[in-house]
Amino acid sequence: MKLLLMLLLLALELTLVCVHAEGETSPMGKNFNPKKIEGKWYSIGLASDKREMIEEDGSMRVFVEDIHVFGNSSLAFKFHTKINGECTGLYLVCDETEKDGEYFVEYDGYNKFTILGTDYDGYIIFHLRNVNNGETFQLMELYGRKQDLSSKIKEKFVELCKKHGIVEENILDLTEAVDLVPERVLVPTLQIAVSRPEMEERPEFPVSSGDSSPGPQHHPSPSTHRPVTSSVI
Repeated sequence: MKLLLMLLLLALELTLVCVHAEGETSPMGKNFNPKKIEGKWYSIGLASDKREMIEEDGSMRVFVEDIHVFGNSSLAFKFHTKINGECTGLYLVCDETEKDGEYFVEYDGYNKFTILGTDYDGYIIFHLRNVNNGETFQLMELYGRKQDLSSKIKEKFVELCKKHGIVEENILDLTEAVDLVPERVLVPTLQIAVSRPEMEERPEFPVSSGDSSPGPQHHPSPSTHRPVTSSVI
Protein backbone atom coordinates (compact mmCIF):
# COMPACT_ATOMS: atom_id res chain seq x y z
CA MET A 1 0.00 0.00 0.00
CA LYS A 2 2.84 2.37 0.91
CA LEU A 3 4.58 1.58 -2.38
CA LEU A 4 1.42 2.39 -4.34
CA LEU A 5 1.03 5.68 -2.45
CA MET A 6 4.66 6.60 -3.16
CA LEU A 7 4.19 5.86 -6.86
CA LEU A 8 1.06 8.02 -6.97
CA LEU A 9 2.87 10.91 -5.26
CA LEU A 10 5.81 10.57 -7.68
CA ALA A 11 3.46 10.63 -10.67
CA LEU A 12 1.77 13.76 -9.29
CA GLU A 13 5.13 15.51 -8.82
CA LEU A 14 6.21 14.67 -12.37
CA THR A 15 2.91 16.01 -13.71
CA LEU A 16 3.35 19.29 -11.81
CA VAL A 17 6.93 19.63 -13.08
CA CYS A 18 5.81 19.13 -16.68
CA VAL A 19 2.97 21.64 -16.32
CA HIS A 20 5.35 24.19 -14.78
CA ALA A 21 7.89 23.70 -17.58
CA GLU A 22 5.24 24.22 -20.22
CA GLY A 23 4.04 27.34 -18.44
CA GLU A 24 7.53 28.89 -18.66
CA THR A 25 7.40 29.28 -22.42
CA SER A 26 5.46 32.52 -22.35
CA PRO A 27 3.01 34.22 -19.99
CA MET A 28 0.63 34.46 -22.95
CA GLY A 29 1.16 30.80 -23.91
CA LYS A 30 -1.56 29.07 -25.89
CA ASN A 31 -3.96 31.93 -25.16
CA PHE A 32 -1.92 34.26 -27.36
CA ASN A 33 -3.59 35.17 -30.66
CA PRO A 34 -0.84 36.53 -32.97
CA LYS A 35 -3.32 37.78 -35.57
CA LYS A 36 -4.61 40.36 -33.09
CA ILE A 37 -1.24 42.15 -32.82
CA GLU A 38 -1.10 42.90 -36.54
CA GLY A 39 -1.02 46.51 -37.67
CA LYS A 40 0.35 49.88 -36.65
CA TRP A 41 2.40 50.28 -33.43
CA TYR A 42 4.58 52.95 -31.82
CA SER A 43 7.67 52.40 -29.67
CA ILE A 44 7.00 53.71 -26.15
CA GLY A 45 9.54 52.10 -23.84
CA LEU A 46 12.90 50.37 -24.31
CA ALA A 47 15.08 48.69 -21.69
CA SER A 48 18.14 46.46 -21.48
CA ASP A 49 20.60 45.16 -18.91
CA LYS A 50 23.28 46.21 -21.43
CA ARG A 51 22.51 49.90 -21.85
CA GLU A 52 24.90 50.58 -24.74
CA MET A 53 22.71 48.39 -26.98
CA ILE A 54 19.79 50.84 -26.67
CA GLU A 55 21.71 54.12 -26.61
CA GLU A 56 22.30 56.34 -29.65
CA ASP A 57 23.78 54.17 -32.45
CA GLY A 58 23.09 50.97 -30.47
CA SER A 59 21.94 48.10 -32.69
CA MET A 60 18.84 47.50 -30.55
CA ARG A 61 17.70 51.13 -30.58
CA VAL A 62 14.94 50.51 -33.11
CA PHE A 63 11.52 52.10 -33.52
CA VAL A 64 8.59 49.92 -34.56
CA GLU A 65 6.26 50.99 -37.34
CA ASP A 66 4.22 47.90 -38.18
CA ILE A 67 3.74 44.20 -37.38
CA HIS A 68 2.49 41.76 -40.01
CA VAL A 69 1.40 38.17 -39.27
CA PHE A 70 1.92 35.52 -41.94
CA GLY A 71 -0.29 32.49 -42.47
CA ASN A 72 2.17 30.23 -40.64
CA SER A 73 2.15 32.63 -37.62
CA SER A 74 5.60 34.07 -38.36
CA LEU A 75 5.81 37.75 -37.40
CA ALA A 76 7.26 40.46 -39.66
CA PHE A 77 8.39 43.65 -37.97
CA LYS A 78 9.00 46.90 -39.80
CA PHE A 79 11.30 49.21 -37.83
CA HIS A 80 13.33 52.31 -38.43
CA THR A 81 16.70 53.02 -36.84
CA LYS A 82 19.66 55.34 -37.24
CA ILE A 83 22.68 54.09 -39.19
CA ASN A 84 25.65 56.36 -39.85
CA GLY A 85 23.51 59.31 -38.81
CA GLU A 86 20.68 58.50 -41.23
CA CYS A 87 17.22 57.19 -40.38
CA THR A 88 16.86 53.85 -42.15
CA GLY A 89 14.23 51.17 -42.67
CA LEU A 90 14.68 47.72 -41.10
CA TYR A 91 12.54 44.64 -41.86
CA LEU A 92 12.79 41.42 -39.84
CA VAL A 93 10.86 38.14 -40.05
CA CYS A 94 10.59 36.15 -36.81
CA ASP A 95 9.60 32.47 -36.74
CA GLU A 96 7.99 30.46 -33.96
CA THR A 97 10.05 28.00 -31.95
CA GLU A 98 8.70 24.68 -30.70
CA LYS A 99 7.45 26.47 -27.57
CA ASP A 100 4.08 28.21 -27.50
CA GLY A 101 4.41 31.98 -27.74
CA GLU A 102 8.17 32.01 -28.33
CA TYR A 103 9.84 33.40 -31.48
CA PHE A 104 13.37 33.65 -32.80
CA VAL A 105 15.20 35.87 -35.26
CA GLU A 106 18.83 36.41 -36.27
CA TYR A 107 19.86 40.04 -35.89
CA ASP A 108 23.19 41.03 -34.34
CA GLY A 109 23.22 37.54 -32.90
CA TYR A 110 20.58 34.94 -32.12
CA ASN A 111 17.42 36.26 -30.46
CA LYS A 112 14.51 34.53 -28.75
CA PHE A 113 11.57 36.54 -27.47
CA THR A 114 8.18 36.16 -25.84
CA ILE A 115 5.24 38.47 -25.20
CA LEU A 116 4.84 39.21 -21.50
CA GLY A 117 1.51 40.98 -21.85
CA THR A 118 -0.88 42.64 -24.27
CA ASP A 119 -4.47 43.79 -24.53
CA TYR A 120 -4.12 43.81 -28.35
CA ASP A 121 -5.85 47.18 -28.76
CA GLY A 122 -3.62 49.31 -26.53
CA TYR A 123 -0.20 47.96 -25.63
CA ILE A 124 2.17 45.02 -25.97
CA ILE A 125 5.30 44.13 -23.97
CA PHE A 126 8.13 41.98 -25.35
CA HIS A 127 11.00 40.27 -23.55
CA LEU A 128 13.99 39.25 -25.68
CA ARG A 129 17.24 37.45 -24.92
CA ASN A 130 20.18 37.91 -27.30
CA VAL A 131 23.18 35.58 -27.61
CA ASN A 132 26.15 36.76 -29.67
CA ASN A 133 29.73 35.44 -29.58
CA GLY A 134 29.16 33.78 -26.22
CA GLU A 135 27.72 36.92 -24.61
CA THR A 136 24.09 37.48 -23.73
CA PHE A 137 21.83 40.35 -22.73
CA GLN A 138 18.13 41.08 -22.22
CA LEU A 139 15.98 43.55 -24.10
CA MET A 140 12.44 44.63 -23.23
CA GLU A 141 10.13 46.73 -25.38
CA LEU A 142 6.80 48.45 -24.83
CA TYR A 143 4.68 49.30 -27.89
CA GLY A 144 1.43 51.23 -28.04
CA ARG A 145 -1.31 51.54 -30.63
CA LYS A 146 -1.20 55.27 -29.93
CA GLN A 147 1.78 57.61 -29.72
CA ASP A 148 1.80 57.51 -25.92
CA LEU A 149 0.37 55.32 -23.16
CA SER A 150 -1.06 55.89 -19.70
CA SER A 151 1.22 56.13 -16.68
CA LYS A 152 -0.38 52.89 -15.40
CA ILE A 153 0.86 50.87 -18.40
CA LYS A 154 4.29 52.52 -18.20
CA GLU A 155 4.50 51.62 -14.53
CA LYS A 156 3.64 48.01 -15.39
CA PHE A 157 6.48 47.98 -17.93
CA VAL A 158 8.93 49.42 -15.39
CA GLU A 159 7.99 46.79 -12.81
CA LEU A 160 8.37 43.94 -15.32
CA CYS A 161 11.79 45.27 -16.30
CA LYS A 162 12.88 45.36 -12.66
CA LYS A 163 11.62 41.80 -12.12
CA HIS A 164 13.94 40.74 -14.96
CA GLY A 165 16.92 42.46 -13.33
CA ILE A 166 16.99 45.63 -15.43
CA VAL A 167 17.81 48.71 -13.35
CA GLU A 168 15.67 51.85 -13.60
CA GLU A 169 18.35 53.97 -15.30
CA ASN A 170 18.34 51.46 -18.17
CA ILE A 171 14.61 51.89 -18.81
CA LEU A 172 14.05 54.54 -21.48
CA ASP A 173 11.00 56.46 -22.62
CA LEU A 174 10.95 56.84 -26.41
CA THR A 175 7.86 59.01 -26.69
CA GLU A 176 10.02 62.05 -27.44
CA ALA A 177 12.27 60.14 -29.82
CA VAL A 178 10.01 59.91 -32.89
CA ASP A 179 12.78 61.68 -34.81
CA LEU A 180 15.48 59.75 -32.93
CA VAL A 181 16.21 62.58 -30.51
CA PRO A 182 17.75 61.85 -27.06
CA GLU A 183 15.47 59.97 -24.68
CA ARG A 184 14.64 60.48 -21.01
CA VAL A 185 14.58 57.86 -18.29
CA LEU A 186 11.15 56.27 -17.91
CA VAL A 187 9.99 56.53 -14.28
CA PRO A 188 6.67 55.41 -12.75
CA THR A 189 5.51 59.01 -12.12
CA LEU A 190 5.79 60.08 -15.76
CA GLN A 191 2.43 61.33 -17.05
CA ILE A 192 3.45 63.73 -19.85
CA ALA A 193 1.70 63.18 -23.19
CA VAL A 194 3.79 64.18 -26.20
CA SER A 195 2.30 65.58 -29.40
CA ARG A 196 3.75 64.14 -32.60
CA PRO A 197 3.36 64.74 -36.32
CA GLU A 198 1.23 62.25 -38.21
CA MET A 199 3.15 59.21 -39.44
CA GLU A 200 3.03 58.17 -43.08
CA GLU A 201 0.60 55.45 -44.08
CA ARG A 202 2.37 52.11 -43.79
CA PRO A 203 3.41 50.39 -47.02
CA GLU A 204 2.37 46.82 -47.74
CA PHE A 205 4.76 44.07 -46.71
CA PRO A 206 6.49 42.30 -49.60
CA VAL A 207 4.60 39.02 -49.94
CA SER A 208 4.74 37.01 -53.15
CA SER A 209 1.47 36.58 -55.04
CA GLY A 210 -0.54 33.62 -53.81
CA ASP A 211 1.81 32.95 -50.89
CA SER A 212 0.71 33.75 -47.35
CA SER A 213 3.90 32.60 -45.64
CA PRO A 214 7.38 34.13 -45.65
CA GLY A 215 9.55 32.16 -48.04
CA PRO A 216 13.34 32.42 -48.15
CA GLN A 217 13.11 35.55 -50.28
CA HIS A 218 11.46 37.40 -47.38
CA HIS A 219 14.17 36.66 -44.84
CA PRO A 220 16.85 39.32 -45.02
CA SER A 221 20.39 37.99 -45.05
CA PRO A 222 22.79 39.24 -42.31
CA SER A 223 24.17 41.77 -44.78
CA THR A 224 20.69 43.23 -45.45
CA HIS A 225 19.28 43.30 -41.92
CA ARG A 226 20.21 46.94 -41.64
CA PRO A 227 20.00 48.52 -45.12
CA VAL A 228 21.37 52.02 -45.60
CA THR A 229 19.38 53.20 -48.59
CA SER A 230 15.67 53.55 -47.77
CA SER A 231 14.96 56.55 -45.58
CA VAL A 232 11.63 56.36 -43.71
CA ILE A 233 11.63 59.80 -42.12
